[in-house]
Amino acid sequence: MPAPASLLLLLAILWWPLVLPLAPGHLQSPPTFITLNGSHLNHLLLDTHSSHIYVGAVNVLYHLSPDLQLLSWGKTGPKLDSPDCLPPIDPTDCTQAETTDNTNKLLLLEEIKGGDPLSLIVCGTVLQGICEKRSLENVSQVLYKTDNPVDTQYVAANNPRVSTVGVVVEQKGVLLMLVGRGYTSKGPGGIPPITMRRLTPVARYSAPAFSHEELGKLVVGSYSEYNNHFVKAFHHNNYVYFVFSRRDMWGKREYRTYVSRLCVGDPNFYSYVEVPLSCGGGYNLAQAAVLGYHREQPTLFVAMAMGQASTPTPTDRTALCVYKVEELDKALHGAQLLCYTQEGKDANNKEKAYIEYEVSSSCLKLPQDSLNEYPCGGEHTPSPIASAIALEATPAFTWTPPITAVTTATEVGHTIVLLGDKNGRLHKVFLHANGTVASSCILSVSNSRTVLRASDLCVCVFQVTKLHVAQCEKHLDCHTCLSNRDPYCGWCSLEGRYLSSPDCCYTPTPALSTLPSHQAAPLVLHKHLIIWKSFTYSMWPCHWCVKDELCTHDKSCPRQHVIYNSRVSLVTVLYLLVVSSLRLICVCVTVQLYDCSVGQSDCSQCRAVAGNYGCVWCADETPGCVYNQSCTSGTMDTCPPPLITEVEPLTGPLEGGILLTIQGSNLGQSFQDIQAGVTVAGVTCRPLPEAYRISTRYNSSVKITASANATAGPVVITVRGSEKGESQQTFSYQNPQLSRIVPEKGPLAGGTMLTLHGSQLLTGQRTEQSSDQIAGLQTFLVSDTRLICRTSHSNQTGRVPVKVVFGKAERILDSVLFSYMEDPVITDATPTESFYGGGRLIYVTGQNLNVVQQPKMSVSNEPRERSEVRRRRYTHVSVRSPLIQELCTNVTSERMICKSPMVEPKSRIVRVWFEMDNVHIDFHTIKNKLFTYHPNPDLFQLNSESRGTPIRFKPGGVLAVEGKGLTLAMNRDEVVAQLGDKECVIKTLDNTHLYCEPPEEQPLALDDSDLPKLKVLMGSLAFDLGPVQYDNDLHSLVPLAAQIGLAAGAAVVVLIVLVIILMYRRKSKQALRDYKKVLVQLETLEINVGDQCRKEFTDLMTEMMDLSSDVGGPGIPFLDYRTYAERVFFPGQKGAPLSQNLDLPDSRRQTVEQGLGQLNNLLNNRLFLIRFIHTLEVQQSFSQRDRGYVASLLTMALHDKLEYFTDVMKTLLGDLVQQYVTKNPKLMLRRTETVVEKMLTNWMSICLYSFLKEVAGEPLYKLYRAIKYQVDKGPVDAVTGKAKRTLNDSHLLREDIEYCSVTLTVLVKSGVEVQPCPVKVLDTDTITQVKDKILDQIYKGAAFSQRPAADSLDLEWRSGQAGHLTLSDDDVTAIIQGRWKRINTLQHYKVPDGATVALIPRSQSSLGVNQFYQTGEKTPMLEGEEEEGLRLWHLVKPSEDPEIPKHRKSSMRERERAKAIPEIYLTRLLSMKGTLQKFVDDVFVAILSTKWPPPIAVRFFFDFLDDMAEKHGIDDPETVHIWKTNSLPLRFWVNILKNPQFVFDVQVTDSVDAVLSVIAQTFIDSCTTSEHKVGRVSTAINLLTSLASFASEMNNLVALHELYKYINKYYDQIIMSLEEDAAGQKMQLAYRLQQVAALVENKVTDL
Repeated sequence: MPAPASLLLLLAILWWPLVLPLAPGHLQSPPTFITLNGSHLNHLLLDTHSSHIYVGAVNVLYHLSPDLQLLSWGKTGPKLDSPDCLPPIDPTDCTQAETTDNTNKLLLLEEIKGGDPLSLIVCGTVLQGICEKRSLENVSQVLYKTDNPVDTQYVAANNPRVSTVGVVVEQKGVLLMLVGRGYTSKGPGGIPPITMRRLTPVARYSAPAFSHEELGKLVVGSYSEYNNHFVKAFHHNNYVYFVFSRRDMWGKREYRTYVSRLCVGDPNFYSYVEVPLSCGGGYNLAQAAVLGYHREQPTLFVAMAMGQASTPTPTDRTALCVYKVEELDKALHGAQLLCYTQEGKDANNKEKAYIEYEVSSSCLKLPQDSLNEYPCGGEHTPSPIASAIALEATPAFTWTPPITAVTTATEVGHTIVLLGDKNGRLHKVFLHANGTVASSCILSVSNSRTVLRASDLCVCVFQVTKLHVAQCEKHLDCHTCLSNRDPYCGWCSLEGRYLSSPDCCYTPTPALSTLPSHQAAPLVLHKHLIIWKSFTYSMWPCHWCVKDELCTHDKSCPRQHVIYNSRVSLVTVLYLLVVSSLRLICVCVTVQLYDCSVGQSDCSQCRAVAGNYGCVWCADETPGCVYNQSCTSGTMDTCPPPLITEVEPLTGPLEGGILLTIQGSNLGQSFQDIQAGVTVAGVTCRPLPEAYRISTRYNSSVKITASANATAGPVVITVRGSEKGESQQTFSYQNPQLSRIVPEKGPLAGGTMLTLHGSQLLTGQRTEQSSDQIAGLQTFLVSDTRLICRTSHSNQTGRVPVKVVFGKAERILDSVLFSYMEDPVITDATPTESFYGGGRLIYVTGQNLNVVQQPKMSVSNEPRERSEVRRRRYTHVSVRSPLIQELCTNVTSERMICKSPMVEPKSRIVRVWFEMDNVHIDFHTIKNKLFTYHPNPDLFQLNSESRGTPIRFKPGGVLAVEGKGLTLAMNRDEVVAQLGDKECVIKTLDNTHLYCEPPEEQPLALDDSDLPKLKVLMGSLAFDLGPVQYDNDLHSLVPLAAQIGLAAGAAVVVLIVLVIILMYRRKSKQALRDYKKVLVQLETLEINVGDQCRKEFTDLMTEMMDLSSDVGGPGIPFLDYRTYAERVFFPGQKGAPLSQNLDLPDSRRQTVEQGLGQLNNLLNNRLFLIRFIHTLEVQQSFSQRDRGYVASLLTMALHDKLEYFTDVMKTLLGDLVQQYVTKNPKLMLRRTETVVEKMLTNWMSICLYSFLKEVAGEPLYKLYRAIKYQVDKGPVDAVTGKAKRTLNDSHLLREDIEYCSVTLTVLVKSGVEVQPCPVKVLDTDTITQVKDKILDQIYKGAAFSQRPAADSLDLEWRSGQAGHLTLSDDDVTAIIQGRWKRINTLQHYKVPDGATVALIPRSQSSLGVNQFYQTGEKTPMLEGEEEEGLRLWHLVKPSEDPEIPKHRKSSMRERERAKAIPEIYLTRLLSMKGTLQKFVDDVFVAILSTKWPPPIAVRFFFDFLDDMAEKHGIDDPETVHIWKTNSLPLRFWVNILKNPQFVFDVQVTDSVDAVLSVIAQTFIDSCTTSEHKVGRVSTAINLLTSLASFASEMNNLVALHELYKYINKYYDQIIMSLEEDAAGQKMQLAYRLQQVAALVENKVTDL
C-alpha cells in the first residue's frame, strides 16, 4: 500500500466494528465526515471498483461517494414482526407482532471475479432474517425480495445481539453465499450454524434465491449447547474460513475460539474441519478478525477477549493475537490426516482429532494417501472434523476497554494494525517481524460537532469519518516526530515539519525502520533552482540551519529556519548550483552534529563520551557536560565520589541469587570501573555487565561467599580512582522458613486457596511487587508471615511437597505434603426450586465433596430492567450478569448443604452452578432439570384490619395465617414459625394458608415489648406478622350442678365404650385368622399369576419374533392415504364422498361443475366460510352428526389449501375460546359439538399421518397383533364377545371354561399343488372362529381386504378319501335346550387333534353325511332364530331378564356377592397386562418420547393454545393442559389406539376392541400435568407443504356437491347472514352465492 492512507471510521457510542483503509487519492485534511442523525450504524462496505461506500444501519441503508457525500439512501424498516412468528406476518394470526426495528446483519457485494458488482445483498433481523438485493446506484431500489419466504430462506439471526457473517464465492460460474449464523432461542428451529445459499433461483430444484435447499449445511445435534458466536468469514485461495467462538463440548465445556475451513467447491461440507485458537494469558473469545499480510505472508489478526468464567460474556481485557495462515492450514490439514488415516490418534495413541457436533460418525483408518486423493473429502470420509490441538500465539497487544474492530495495512514492508475499541478510540499499532509490537498510538476521530451522550441513545449523532491515518502534523519537533516510529511519516528537513512522504516537497522514499544511521538522501533537480532535500532520521540533538549552511546550538537560525534534530547520527545536505543551462556543478557536504549536554547528566557520563567529540565536565555555577571550547570556568579532571540513591530490594536469602538494583550518580564511566568494587553488607557482589548503565544504574547478583550467618549493612561501591560511595539504606540477609500449609488437600482441577505460614517470607521482594514464584502455584498475596496462593491443575492424584524459591534459596516443606485428590462429583441436588429471597436448603450428594474447603452455590442473573433493555430490538449494549454466591455447610465426603442464593425479584436467571475451587458443575447437568426461582410468597398480618394491634389467642388452638404462593418453592418441614422465644409448630401449609400450634403458655417477647410476635422464616425470608395476646381467663362459666351431671354422663359413656371394646376384640381375633388365610391364598395366587405371565410372555415373544421379520417392509398393511382419510373423516360410513363420483346427467354436468367451481372460490373467501359455518351452527335442525359431516366435507374441499384451512380453523377456534372463557374454559374441546372441533380432529389426522407411518405405526401394529394373538389363545364367546384373555373386566369371561388346543392340518392350494399348513385352534371355537384363525394363518401379513371373507367359504373336515363333512355354526345337529340353542363348535363335532380340514368356496360345497339341507352359515344372534323364540349361546348363557321377584332379589345379590368374592378370574386381567406391558410401553414411548422432536403440527397447535390462554388472561396451567390433552391425546391418539383399522388394513373384533379401549383410557390417564415442553414455532408450513402431494387424491367436486346440499337446505338463512355483514356486502358474497345456486340447480334467484 502506498505511504499515505486515509481511513473510514464508523463512529458510535461504542466502537462499532468496521475500519476500512482507502486509496490515497481520497485523502483529505482535516478529516471528512458525514453525520447520519438517528441511525445506529451496523456495517460498512467499500466497493473497490467505484470507491463508493455503503453503510448498513438500523432501518436505513446509505450510499456515500468517496468524499462522503450522500448519493442515495433507502429504508429497510421498521416492520410489523415478531421473532415467534413466521412471515408473512398477519396481525390476526400473530397477535404478539409489533413494529420492530430492522438491524442490518449482512451487507455484501454480489460480484463475479474479474467483473463489476451486480447488486448489494442486504439481510436484517426482521421476518426471520430474510435477505434482499438492492441496486448499487440507488439503494432505495429493491431488485429482489420475497413476500412469502419459506423456511430455507431464513438467513440472518432474528436477534440483534446474535452474530451473522457471510462471504460470497464463485463455484463453477455460479455465485453462492456461505453464512455463519449464531443460535437464537426464538423463531424456527433447525437452522444450521453454517449454510451455503444460492444467490439466484434454480428452477431444477424449485429453489428460490437465498435458499439452502439441496446445498451443504453444518448439521449440529444441539445448537443451543454449542452456542456459536461468529466473528468473521473470509475467502482465501480455494477455501472459505469462519472465525467463531463456541462451547468446547469435547473438553471442559469452556468457551474457546475456533477457525473452521471449507473447500469452495464442496457443496456437501465433506471438507469441514476446525481448529481451536489459543491466545496466551487466558484470552479465549474472538471479538474481531481480519485477514491481512505480515512480512508478505497471509496472516490472520484476531482480537481476543478474556471471558467471564465459563460463559460467552467477554470482560474488558482484550488482546491482539497473530496467526500465520500457513501454520493454520498446516494444523487443519494435520487434523484431517489424523481423522482420515489414524482414527484421530497420534503415535502415542492419544486422541488429537475427533468428530464434533454430535454427528453419528467417527474417525477412520483409511489409506495414507486418502487426503491427497480426496483433499475436499467425499461420501466415505468422516466429517465434521475438529482438532484437539490448539494453534497457539502470544498476545502482541493488550488493551482495556475491549477491542471490537481490526484491520491492517502494509507500508514499505511494515505491518500496521488499526484497532477500534469500545470507547470509540482508534489504535495504530506497528508490528515487528516476529509479531511483537514496535510502537502504538491513539488516533483522534472526534470533532467539535459530534457530541455523544451514552445516557441518551436516541438523540446521539452517529457519523462516518474519513481521516488521515498518518496524522504526521501533530508532531512539532524532530525528536517527537522520529521517536513515534511511524512508517507513514518522516521529518521534512527543508520545511522543518513532520509530514507524510508525499507532503514533503519531492519526498525521499526511505522508510523509518530501514534508514541507516549515516545515509545521504536523494535529491530532485529542477532547472535554475537550488534545492536542498533531506529527510532527517538522526539520534543527536544538533540544530542545522539549511538555508544558512550553519550548525548551531542556538534555538533558532538567522533566517528563522531550523532542522531540530534529536540525537541524530548524521544529517546529509545536498545542494546543486546551476551555472548555466549546459553546465551543472554538484557539491556534497557532510556534517556531523553532536550535543554534549544531551544524555550526560553527571561527570562519569560526560567523561565516557568519545574523545573526538571534545566533551568536558565544566565546573561553573551549574556544572554540566559541554564542548571544551564552550567551558569558560575550567574543567574537572576527576569526578565526585559515587552517590547511591536507591537500593532494591533491601532483603535477600543467605544463599543469595537475587537481583539487586542500585541507582545513583557517578557510578563509573565503564563496567570495568565497578566490576570488583561492590559489596552488600560486607559481602562481595558481582555486577551484571548487560544491566550496567554508565554512572546511573546496574543490577547485581547477590551471592554469599564469606559467612552463613544472617548479617545486615549498607551497600558500598568503590569506583576506580575515586572515593567510596555508601548507601543510606541497610540491606539485610535473612533466612526465610516455612512452618505449615492450610489446607492440606485439594482437587485435581486446582483453584484451592493455599495458605503457607512461616517467617521472613518477604525476603527478596521488591516494594512494588506482591508476588513470589512458587512452582505450580499462582501467588497473589504475600506478607512476612503468610503467603496465599491458588493451586494449579494437576494431571494425577498424589501427595506433593510445596516449594518456595527466594533467589537461589529453596525452602521445601517436607513435614507436610499437599494432596491432590479426585475432583468432586455431584450426583444429586434437591430441591430444584427456590424463592427469589433464597435461603432454601439444597441437599447435595456426590463423591469427594470435602476435598474443597469452601464449596459455593452460585447464581448469575440479569436484573429486570437490564432484561427489558436486552429484549429491545434497537439496543446493542451487552450487560454483565451479577454473580451471587452462598457458601455450603455441613460438608462431608458424600453430602453437603447449600443455601440457595438470594436474587433480585423478577430477574432473569442466567445460570445456576456449584463452584468448588476450579470445578464448576451446572445445576441442570445434575438432574437434567433447571433450577427454578419463584416469586417470593406473601404472608398477611394476623390482624389485617389494624396492623400492629395484637390478636387474642386461646391456648389449645392454632394460629391461622393467610398468604399467597406459600408452597411454590417450600414445603411444611422447611418453614419455621417463632412466637416470641418459643417455636410455633407448623401443622399445615398450603398455597394460601399456614397453620401453626403455639405453646400452651404465652412465650416471652424477644424485644422490649410486652407481647410476643409471630415471625415466620421461609429460607432467608422473614415475615413479622404482628403480636399475639393469650386469653388466660380461667374462671369457668359452667355451674357446679352442670359439671356433676356431665361427669356422671361421661362415666356411663366410658362403661359402654369398654363393653364395645371387649366385643370388638373378640371379633377382631376371628377376623385376623381369616385375614391370614386370605393372605396365604393371595401369596399363592401372586406366585401363580407371575408364573403364568412369564409363560405367556415367552409364548407371545416367540410369536412376535416371527411377526418382526415381516414388520418394517410390506409386512405392515398400511392403508393408503385416501382410505385412511376416508375412515377418519367419515367413521362408520359406507360410500363416503372420497369413494364416489359425481352422479349427474351429461347435459347438466358442465353447468353444475362450473357452479361448484364458483362455490370452491367462495369457500376460499375466509369471510364467506366463517359466516357459512356460524350460520349453520345456529340452526336448530343442524345436528351434531351434520356438524361432523360438514367439517369433513370442508376438509376434503380445502385439502389442497391446508394453509388456508389452518388459518380458518385458528379463527374459529379463537371464537370458540371466547365462548368458553365466559363459561367454563376447562370444558373446551372435550366433545365434538361444533364444526371446528371436527375440523381440528381432521387437521390433526392430516398433519400426523407421516409421523404415524414413520414413527408410531410399527409399535402400534405390533400391539394389535400381540392383542389378537393373546385373545385368540383363549376361548372367546361368539355371542357376548367376552374372552378369557382380556384387559377389560366388563368383557372378561369369568366362568371356568374347559378347553384344549387343537392343531388342524389345513390343505392349502398353491397353484396346482396342495400344501398342508398346521393351524392352532381351540376345541371350543365356533366354526366361524376356526375359519377366521385359518385365514389369519394362511394370509399372515396380507391386507384384510385382500383375503376372502369367512362367510364365502365352508370348512370341510376330511377323513380318508370319501369322508368329507362340511362344518357349520348352525345345522340340524345343533343342541337346543328349552329356548336356548347352542352354536356348534369343534367339540360338538368331536374333531380330533391333527384332523385334516380344507376351506372351499361355498358354491362348490357338497352335502355331507346326514345333511339334508343346503348349508348356509349363520352369524351369532341370527334374527331368524330370535323370531322363532330361540336364543343363541356359545360358552355361557347371557344374563336372564331383569324382572326378578322382590323376594328373590336378596338371594340373587348374595349369589352375585358369593361369586365375586374370590374373583379368582380377575387374575387373568393381571396376566394379560403383564404379557402386553412391553408392547403398550413401546406404543406410548413412540407417541410421547422426546428422543425425536415433536411433530411440527403439535408444536404449532400447542403454541396457539398458549397464545390464546395468554390473550384471554388464563394463567391456570391446568386449563391449558386440559386443552392440549383434549386436542391431541383425546382427539387423535385415542381415536387411533381404539381404531387401528383407521391406519391398517385389518379387522378389529369386539374382544380386541375391548382391550384397545382399556389401553386408550390408560393413555389418557398418563397425560398428567407434567407435559412435554416444546419450542415455539409459529406455523405448520413445513408440514402442510409435505402433505400437498395427497391433495390430488381427494374428490373435491363430490365434497363440494355434498356441501351445496347444506347450502340449499339453509339457503335463505345463509343469504340473509351474508347480506347483514358490511364486509360481505362489499365483496358481494350473497350475489356470488346466488350465482352458484343458479348454476348448480337452476334455482330461481334475484339475479
